[in-house]
Amino acid sequence: MMMTLQRYDFDLIYTPVKYIVLADTLSRAPELNSGTAENTAAEDIETHINMVTASLPASDTILQQIVKETAKDSMLHKVSHCVNNGWSKGVCPQFFPVRAELCMSKGLLLRKNRIVIPQTMRKDMLHCLHEGHLGVEKCKRRAREAIYWPGINKDIEEMIEKCDICLRHHYKQVKEPMLVADLPTAPWQKVGTDLFNLYGKDYLLVIDYYSNYPEIAQLSSTTAQSVIVHMKGFFARHGIPQCVVSDNGPQYDCGEFKEFAKHYGFKHVTSSPLYPQANGQAEKGVQIVKRLLKKAKDGKTDPHLALLSYRAAPLECGASPAELLMCRKLRTTLPQLQPGRDNNNWINNKKRLKIRQKMAYDRATKSLEPLCEKDTVRIEGPNCWDRKATVLSEVGPRSYVVETEDGHKVRRNRRSLLKTHENTDKHGETESEKQNDTPNAHQAEPNTTASQMTEPIRRSTRPRKPPERLIEKV
Repeated sequence: MMMTLQRYDFDLIYTPVKYIVLADTLSRAPELNSGTAENTAAEDIETHINMVTASLPASDTILQQIVKETAKDSMLHKVSHCVNNGWSKGVCPQFFPVRAELCMSKGLLLRKNRIVIPQTMRKDMLHCLHEGHLGVEKCKRRAREAIYWPGINKDIEEMIEKCDICLRHHYKQVKEPMLVADLPTAPWQKVGTDLFNLYGKDYLLVIDYYSNYPEIAQLSSTTAQSVIVHMKGFFARHGIPQCVVSDNGPQYDCGEFKEFAKHYGFKHVTSSPLYPQANGQAEKGVQIVKRLLKKAKDGKTDPHLALLSYRAAPLECGASPAELLMCRKLRTTLPQLQPGRDNNNWINNKKRLKIRQKMAYDRATKSLEPLCEKDTVRIEGPNCWDRKATVLSEVGPRSYVVETEDGHKVRRNRRSLLKTHENTDKHGETESEKQNDTPNAHQAEPNTTASQMTEPIRRSTRPRKPPERLIEKV
């Protein structure tokens, strides 16, 4: 019926049943004798196949090559035999689900309007699909218009996952959900530190994780010795913290600073290189202090009073940085009383604030798959993912040490590492690629064991509970 109706162009118009004089009009078509009906159906099918063959998006040379390779392919030879003589269970199981869509025409095996490609030409066809280095979905859409073989979608995905050019120019990875640092239980237990430059002068910042209280000092030089001298002054005023968080700048990543940490008895934690967000408390403190100093200069006001005002201004938890650090209010130019404060309320409010910040940040994030030892990755560069590396170990939350192909060891955040399915071996192709290049007997003729010949169960396998009937209870 469908083949017969393809000759006509329809205009479908809805008509209520009460206005239809003769129902089931299409079923009233005159019956033809069996011989005439079979001939008409065969002509319709042949016409459709010829139309599809004539409109195939391939040159005559490529079509002739496909016909030649199809005749040599043992699997497609079996499929063509089944198409012409009927299908039996267990024969060509890869093509059995689409058997109703297969046909032969002029030596070509077709699935609807797509050419079935023989094994020897599939690698070349994959490269044709990937011209221009399109993405996975676009390559699949191109394939749906022209070619087919069992597992073509999986082959496209594997090829693009191993494409060096595509990996080199991969998009930036999405942000991961925020890792909320545990709030210290007391002031000045955990501090962050960083260096910044403003108006040609270098400054050192140390900020308390508990109170957000900033300490700054102008540096005469950016050496480790100068940084250590000023940090000793901060520690003499507020005490030695238990933990100091910094980036991997040369002032912090040196033997002199390690000796300073060992002598003063604090733990030194560094963030991943090129990922300042891991040292977010200090980075945010730098932004705040820079704005205060810029506004003070533009307004020609005292920068020390600007810092005092910030330290005495209440945070969202209701207490100022000075109150959280020193448990007292600082006297400023603003007249004020000295009421008492409840420290427990400040801590609870700050915890609730951190939870709200995490919920707002996580709306546009996605967790990345954790990396394991010996995983192959690409390292994000300034413009592309150009360097291959192998994961050695995880040294912190979402922070990994990897070894590049030239033997260098670098540390990066998980967002700067793109997991790939490449082989970091420099010598030739991977084992899987070699197997794909040279099809063996197992690829040409898949085993038809009893387990594969068994028809899959179509009904649901979940346990069924019979309904309770009232008559059975009585």
